[in-house]
Amino acid sequence: MSRKGENIRKRKDGRWEARYIKGRDTNGTIQYGYLYGKTYREVKEKKNKKISEIPRQILQPTKSTELPPDANVEMVSECWKTNVRHTVKDSTYSNYETILHNQILPIIGNCTVKDISNKTIWQFIQAKIEQGFASGTIHVTLSVLKNILKFAQTAGIYPAEDLKFPHVTGTGNDIKIMEVDDYRILEEYLIRNLNSFAYGILLCMHTGIRVGELSGLRWEDIDFQGKKICIRRTVTRIKNLDNLPDPMTHKINKTILHIGTPKTANSAREIPLPDKLLEIGHTLINKRENYILTGTEKCMEPRIIQRKYAILLKECQIPPIKIHSLRHQFSCRWVEQGFDTKSLSEILGHTSVRTTLDLYVHIRSDTKRKYMNQLMEN
Repeated sequence: MSRKGENIRKRKDGRWEARYIKGRDTNGTIQYGYLYGKTYREVKEKKNKKISEIPRQILQPTKSTELPPDANVEMVSECWKTNVRHTVKDSTYSNYETILHNQILPIIGNCTVKDISNKTIWQFIQAKIEQGFASGTIHVTLSVLKNILKFAQTAGIYPAEDLKFPHVTGTGNDIKIMEVDDYRILEEYLIRNLNSFAYGILLCMHTGIRVGELSGLRWEDIDFQGKKICIRRTVTRIKNLDNLPDPMTHKINKTILHIGTPKTANSAREIPLPDKLLEIGHTLINKRENYILTGTEKCMEPRIIQRKYAILLKECQIPPIKIHSLRHQFSCRWVEQGFDTKSLSEILGHTSVRTTLDLYVHIRSDTKRKYMNQLMEN
């Protein structure tokens, strides 16, 4: 019994075996590694974790699939997807497909690669800004496009000139953060109406964890003695890439709930917990193997968390704002207190401090004014 497209199979001895690409030799030939587990879920988590730890440059081929000289972006992207399919996590690959079909191909899919210039890239960015996308979304989209064009070059297809991808910041459509008063109202409401979901939102407010990471938190991930929380998994809803049937209904759905390793190797991290959150957690703790938000062995998926959060804001009479803004709010408060950005970057699980500063730090205008007055007085 095997899982189509995943390189995971059940052996005759009852164990599950996963095959993954661990590197390439000097000739570009793929070198495989093998992992074993008692269950499909166990071995898949091992595989995802192992893949996330392998540097991407090791997995890149020395030669690409042969493409015609006049290949357009869509043709190259299809070959690129085939090439990376089993070198990245399922959630990452699903994200690539979404970005391609929603962001890249509708605008430049028909563009011949050899005709792409810096003007083409700039016009693409302008189109994204006019469509109302935030700088973070544009940044990720450009990263995928850059990888596709690099892949084209391995086939000998070069753009019209040496391309430069400008760093996009502050499009005016970036995630907003709450007003200070609204933030305090929300926190007070959560403490007064304490339950598992309220505790989860408090964790978001005071640790900056992502909604997918919150969804995947179990009580065993909180180390009460060590006074820290361990981010070990994330939950996302992705495309059903291999058309696997639902284990309960046996129907083949378009999407599946994916519980895997954190976003990147840096995202698997330990975050110190404030004493107040530890005290609250002690009053709510359930079976250690249960998920925090539900108190059961079944997690609450991100889209349900987002809906419950929207209802929560309405009850508090706070203007609608995305739950991801709590991550930005945490970053903003950290920097405004004068704490170092290196520690913040590690807490957020970023690969670099620049990512933290460019995408997550928003200093309020009243804080900037306070800084200006302090400088003048000194």
